[in-house]
Amino acid sequence: MMTPKIIFVWILLGLLTQGTSALPIAKGWRIHKGDDSAWSKPSFDDSDWNAIDVGQAWEKGGLPKYDGYAWYRLRLTIPGILEGKKNAQKHQKLLLKLGSIDDVDTTFFNGVKVGETGDPKRPGSSWAQKREYKIPLNLVHWDEENVIAVRVFDSDGDGGLCKGPYNLAAPDWHDFANIKIGLGRGDGIYPSSNSTKLTAVIENQSSEEITGTVSWQVHNESWRIANRGQALSAQDADLTLRPNHDTPVSHQFTPSAPGFYHVTCSFEGGAENKTLSQSMLIGFSPEKAKRLPDTPKDMGPFWDEAKAELATVKPQFKVSPSPKHSTSDVDCHLVEMRSLGDILIRGWLQVPKKDGPHPALLRVPGYRGNMQPITLINDMVVLSLNIRGHGNSQDDISGKDVEFLVAGADKPQEYFYRGAFMDCLRGLDFMESRSEVDAQRMGITGGSQGGMLSLATAALDSRIILCAPDIPFVIDSFRAFDTTEWPGSIFRNGFKQNLIDRSTARNVLRYFDPKNLAGQIKCPVFMGVGLQDPVTPAPTNFAAYNQITAPKDYRVYPFAGHGLPGKHYFEQLAWIQKQFAQKR
Repeated sequence: MMTPKIIFVWILLGLLTQGTSALPIAKGWRIHKGDDSAWSKPSFDDSDWNAIDVGQAWEKGGLPKYDGYAWYRLRLTIPGILEGKKNAQKHQKLLLKLGSIDDVDTTFFNGVKVGETGDPKRPGSSWAQKREYKIPLNLVHWDEENVIAVRVFDSDGDGGLCKGPYNLAAPDWHDFANIKIGLGRGDGIYPSSNSTKLTAVIENQSSEEITGTVSWQVHNESWRIANRGQALSAQDADLTLRPNHDTPVSHQFTPSAPGFYHVTCSFEGGAENKTLSQSMLIGFSPEKAKRLPDTPKDMGPFWDEAKAELATVKPQFKVSPSPKHSTSDVDCHLVEMRSLGDILIRGWLQVPKKDGPHPALLRVPGYRGNMQPITLINDMVVLSLNIRGHGNSQDDISGKDVEFLVAGADKPQEYFYRGAFMDCLRGLDFMESRSEVDAQRMGITGGSQGGMLSLATAALDSRIILCAPDIPFVIDSFRAFDTTEWPGSIFRNGFKQNLIDRSTARNVLRYFDPKNLAGQIKCPVFMGVGLQDPVTPAPTNFAAYNQITAPKDYRVYPFAGHGLPGKHYFEQLAWIQKQFAQKR
């Protein structure tokens, strides 16, 4: 009887004799939670580790409800026949494809680090990036055992080697080439919506001269929909890429109006007509783009009624010291309070040990997020609040198997976010009650759903003197749902199962859409935008931003998706500190 390892080698040899240069590596992995640098070494004995199927979150493969570090290891024999492959010899490398890893990884081949993606200090921004790492041929043990080891860190939600493809391949020219579309003023934004020369650079780092065709296509901002429709602008031209050379290309485009457009630059060529492509959203004077509010006539009375109802609920504030989360500079406390509907919510209060009163910042969570104390801030009071159904605020409303976006979406008085918005106002009530807090200097910040909550709270409560939303969620709501895979799928599934009516839900969300609330904001706003965000598309962010008449500013990160680079949060914190200092 053949062992699993012999069977694996036999399958690989069969594939290679059929002419393929890609070795499948989706089977045979092992996993162990924890972190030890010795686990990268080929000689390490991992025989007692748990077997796991990659292509799914580790929570489903043996590490339930686990966040932190874990290591994957794979032992495989690479047949020597691959060494004779033309492209492997030409480029002296193999290409290791590990798909998407949630969230941060460092990858080793036979004990040598061959690549890493993400930063454990700023998790949450690299889960969608495809991992492709080049393996020098001199690291490969032909016809002998090799070891791939992947160190993974995940801070929240699903983790691990969650989506393929998984293979080890002999690279082609296109694996050494790249297209970089120009970024306008540097952030993917063009300050004018006049006729513009779009630029790109095609990098050919291979030793081959490649002849082919360069193509440009420009679509409107609805490019995420499966049926993109006809291109607004297109161009094809013959092109030869010189070896080890960068080739500039360009395309003249005139936007029909300020806003966002989807640009694709492609090159198809070589003996096998391989295609190289980059697609990205870019903006033209986005602060002038028009998406008019569709505010309900009774918006004011609706929210006045909600606030009056909140006022009837006794807050029952309770504060308990949390030495575990305290530091030499900051005391931390677990906080409990009652909100709309007498719902129990909790959060973490951090107070500087130096004399106050201090400015205070309310931090609010992303969708299904779990707010924890923050270690970065020691010069202001911080309340990290978990709204109902989130984190440690699930006694009365559980987040399990509940989609908050559609909960109660058939009636505005019963919609989930009516209570969620009031939870944020109750958090302000709590901060205002504390002697350590300067109640004239209270601000709010959050990302994704937290960005939505931040904008709504600033609109509904004048006690907020600054608002710092990032990648804000559910703005221009049904346009956002129609142009996203998720969260749009939540509503589409509800419609499909006749759980909610589209027209009714659209009318309900008009009361909660930050696009319809933002005009009421009177305090300064600083917004962070991920230009390639598939969850909260940049056009929707500006649908709310452009309604704000108060002082405002934004930062756009051209390659960021649903997560912003670490430098943004330092700039955001400096902006918050400056705003508080000006109000002293």
